[in-house]
Amino acid sequence: MKLFDLIKIWEPTFEATKAKVHLARYNGNERPLDVFLEGQFDEWQRWQNKRNFQREFVVSLVSAGSPTRWLYAGLFRSFDCVEETDPKPHFYYTLERVPSCEEWVGRLFLESRYTERHSYPKGETLAEDLTVTELLAERLTIADFPGFKAVNLTKAQLDTVVRNQTAAWRAALSSVKGIYVITDTATGRLYVGKASGADGIWGRWCAYASNGHGGNVALRKEFGIEATEERRHALRFAVLEIADLSATEDDICQRESHWKSVLLSREHGYNRN
Repeated sequence: MKLFDLIKIWEPTFEATKAKVHLARYNGNERPLDVFLEGQFDEWQRWQNKRNFQREFVVSLVSAGSPTRWLYAGLFRSFDCVEETDPKPHFYYTLERVPSCEEWVGRLFLESRYTERHSYPKGETLAEDLTVTELLAERLTIADFPGFKAVNLTKAQLDTVVRNQTAAWRAALSSVKGIYVITDTATGRLYVGKASGADGIWGRWCAYASNGHGGNVALRKEFGIEATEERRHALRFAVLEIADLSATEDDICQRESHWKSVLLSREHGYNRN
């Protein structure tokens, strides 16, 4: 099933030739998935550097980790825009959500063959693309996932998220590779780790929920089977940096080494290499 076929069912007046597609990608400052989960996407999208939405409809998609995976963020009507100069030159659009197309917002994941850098293709460019791959039972919300920058889980909280397979956390953390830090709350010592597998950070953290140490030598000694229950739960998990699922092993290893140096986790923490 293609996204545009669904939209045509929801909104009969919709035509690909009347639409622009907004492929909301990381812009060097904000990550669109964080913006969406924080409930700020609609306002964020109104601000454009160019006249990007000069058609009746805007199909909004949020990058979901890999260059070809997207989360459906809604169908909007574009009415007009105002050119403004403060704080810097931009165009401010009047965009309104199409109510008939709201049910699957934040729930529908799509796969695309489109890999061009242009983030505002015409609708006809993607009309036969954007294949539906997953529909979540519930919409991703800030209540479930606070955004990558705000992740700060206790071991007990991580266990709960993994045990319940919480949809928002699983969707977000499995959509990215990255670098994370584990803090020993009893001693303040740190462990910097990398998630470079196909299941992203989610896959790596599931291992910690399972055994408390993720197979790491130093952590196994401190938090393994001989540790008390209290000791095994004296951990906090946070995300330092995320990367697309397409990032190479070498890229991830370099960033991991950088954070180990910055945080001195080899000298004063649990990292052994």
